[in-house]
Amino acid sequence: MRKRVLALTLVLALILGFTVQAAPLRAPRLYMNLTFSGTTATCSASVRADNATDTISMTVKLWQGVTCLKTWTASGTGSASLSKTANVTKGKTYKLTVNAKINGVAQPQQSVTRTCP
Repeated sequence: MRKRVLALTLVLALILGFTVQAAPLRAPRLYMNLTFSGTTATCSASVRADNATDTISMTVKLWQGVTCLKTWTASGTGSASLSKTANVTKGKTYKLTVNAKINGVAQPQQSVTRTCP
């Protein structure tokens, strides 16, 4: 009986002695920015996957209200980025949206809204 308890205790000590470290869940990183210089808007976006071999495609749109003013696309492996300009009107509010797919899987749409000073 004593040997059995000792064996069971030894097995438990070995099992508890091994720590399991789960790999951290890494999410794709999305950066976007909408800036103004006079009546020129600079629209920037970049997507970086958590794996250098992932294929990325993205569509970036500049909106004024419900009107899409410009549409741009970019793609890459591991990351994709673009920076484009568009003519805008002072005092108006604009929205920049980014729709990205990683390995064909759509990611949540991201957006930023700013007013041209």
